[in-house]
Formats: sequence, structure tokens, C-alpha cells
Amino acid sequence: MKKTILIFGANGFLAKAFINKFESTYHILPVYKTSSEHKNLAFDFFNEDFDAFAKTINYELDGILFLQGLNPTKGIEDITPGDFKKMTAVNLIAPLFLIRILSKKIKTNASIIFISSIAKKKGSYDPSYATAKAGINGLIASLANAYPNYRFNSLSLGLVENSPVFNTMTLDFKKKHAERMHRNQFIQVQNVLNGLEFLINNTNINKQDIAIDGGYL
Repeated sequence: MKKTILIFGANGFLAKAFINKFESTYHILPVYKTSSEHKNLAFDFFNEDFDAFAKTINYELDGILFLQGLNPTKGIEDITPGDFKKMTAVNLIAPLFLIRILSKKIKTNASIIFISSIAKKKGSYDPSYATAKAGINGLIASLANAYPNYRFNSLSLGLVENSPVFNTMTLDFKKKHAERMHRNQFIQVQNVLNGLEFLINNTNINKQDIAIDGGYL
């Protein structure tokens, strides 16, 4: 029987790639921002209705992928409290309450995966982005304590080639970034997908943050 995987951020770069590669491997439940975009599951991270969303899930879940996100856009001089709250809501607050409301629909030993970033250790132009990504480690540890029957892990990514963030960067910044990675290679989306599949299926991995960052220094 195929595993049922719930994917948040289904209209995003990583989610689209995952769905395209694994649509015949898993029973995928993609979650979009609004149901009007696709006649499918919908959840708005900025206007949450956790109870209503939970009622739309009629399957037992083998995995949840939190692939939603906000790109880093505001520097310290420009960011507002509202910007910071939005970044935190997307990366930390909403996932916590989603897991709590869905907990009775998650199978034992299910895999719950977050996407983190090397920004958590190197910082970011956008302080809300680096802070939110750093917070994922604490969230995972807390969730694992509260729900010991599930597995919580994250992938901490370097700059993924052809991602939305990659495509907005200047050539000079890309060059500086590549020079700090193994063989000057950007992260390939295929390797990120392999990492997600690995964490879905390896039942001995829990409370880990796995770096896919080319050894960024």
C-alpha cells in the first residue's frame, strides 16, 4: 500500500518537484494556499483555521512535509514587526498547531519533515528568515518530546540551483556563495528530493537536522 504524504506549500518549487518525481510512488495530498487555485486541500498560513483544515483530512498520514516558506526579502533597516511575525508564523507557529490538530490522524512512526537553511548558522540579510530557520531545531525537539510515536527531522539546505531565491540573486552573490561549497556546486534539487525520500522511509532517524549544503564554510 502506498504511503500517504501530506505536503504543505504545494505550489512551491520543492513541492512541485517532489510531486512530479513521486506522484506514482506515494499517495500525495497537496495543500495549496487557497482552494480556488486548485480544487484541492487548502490552508492559509496567514489566516489560519486549524479546526476547519483538520476536518478536510480524511486519511491516516504516513508523513507530513512542511515545504511552504517565505523568501528572505527585508534587511534589518527595513523589516517590520509584521514581517517578522509572518516569517515566524509560516516556519514555526502554524506547523506546531497543525501537528497538534492532526495528531490523531498521523500513523505511528510517521515522518514529519521541515525545511531549514544554512542561514540558521551563517545568518541572513533578512533576520526573520535566519531566526525562523534556527527555531526549527527547537521546535523539532519539543514536538518529538510531545509526540514520541512520530519522527521529526529537517533538511538544512544551501543555495538550491534554480530555486526562487537563487533566481533573484546577483551573479556576484552566487559566485561568492558557490566558492564556499564543495567543488563550487550549488545544491541540486534532485539531491534534496533524495533526502526527503530517505527521511520518509528510514524509520531509525529521528530528531535530526541533516545538512545538504555542500559543506558550506
